[in-house]
Amino acid sequence: MSNKLQNVNAVKQMLAGEHRTQTKKSIYTGKTKKDIPVLDILEKFENGKPKVWLETDAKGFKTRITQHDGFKSREPENSILKSIQSILKVPTTCPGCGTNMRKKEKQLNFKFWFKRKKCFSCVVSEETKIRQQGPAAWSEHEKTIMQSNAEAWFKDSDKEVEILKTQVKETAWENADGDRGEVDITLFIEKMEKDYLELKSNIRSSFKETS
Repeated sequence: MSNKLQNVNAVKQMLAGEHRTQTKKSIYTGKTKKDIPVLDILEKFENGKPKVWLETDAKGFKTRITQHDGFKSREPENSILKSIQSILKVPTTCPGCGTNMRKKEKQLNFKFWFKRKKCFSCVVSEETKIRQQGPAAWSEHEKTIMQSNAEAWFKDSDKEVEILKTQVKETAWENADGDRGEVDITLFIEKMEKDYLELKSNIRSSFKETS
């Protein structure tokens, strides 16, 4: 039983960002990167020099760098944990109507917050008014929701495609007879990009055709 309680407490600490494995920071004493993009600078000293900034590696992972007196600390910025925390962060009250999201209809409120950023009552009220306007209005509403879902998927997929491109490299091969060679993946990457862009275009065009 004690082991189960420890596991539960560990999960709670991780979701809160307070677990010992998350609060650990690494210390770096090397030179500061000279040219830091303005958009990556989060905070500056009074003299204008960067105090806190982000660095992104080839795989798209971001690291938060903080300049201290004589050294710099580094910690993950876009870890899986932070993504989970962001997803699981539900406001106490609905921004639309002020309903307490954690009391009545809590499960439904959470479900629709993740989908629509509103409580269940707001969604029902909104959709009831749209239905009263007739079939055409409801059809347009459904299309808008599908478009929004598609664009959200594109946003995530764009990042995954870029990460995949950095991970796929030219590889060597060798068969059972001892023959060796290299595989040029340039055409593969080009085809992957072309197919993905074509998919996005087709999906977006399908919404225009139904307008």
